[in-house]
Amino acid sequence: MRVDRVSTGGYLVRITRRGQMKSQYFADREYGGKKKALTAARAFRDDLEKKLKGYSPAELAQTPRANNTSGVTGVRYVEETDRRWESQPTYGYYIAQWSPEPGVRKSKRFSIEKYGDDEAMQLAIKAREAGEREMAKNR
Repeated sequence: MRVDRVSTGGYLVRITRRGQMKSQYFADREYGGKKKALTAARAFRDDLEKKLKGYSPAELAQTPRANNTSGVTGVRYVEETDRRWESQPTYGYYIAQWSPEPGVRKSKRFSIEKYGDDEAMQLAIKAREAGEREMAKNR
């Protein structure tokens, strides 16, 4: 990221992997100009990315997100209102999602009206687990 201040300018490199943050500032003045500072910053970044281990796709699939409302990774609760009808009924369901291969997303929905709240969630959890097995098989 380029940082320009009144008296100085340069590039700030900041990388976080597995909760560990590394950063360094590359001042234009220290490196002999903008281009040289940018070259040094890119080299530092590339070296850090090689050294610091990130999460694998399989590990990311197991990592709970902050906005997860079901408590189960890859399973979420959704309510939708059907505006086609005058009464505008609202339907609730659980969705299981997974990615069997890069760039592909699959999902299954389980209606609370059809299965009830507990069974719909359990079916979504089972679908997610089956999706995880599919993900592991394809990686």
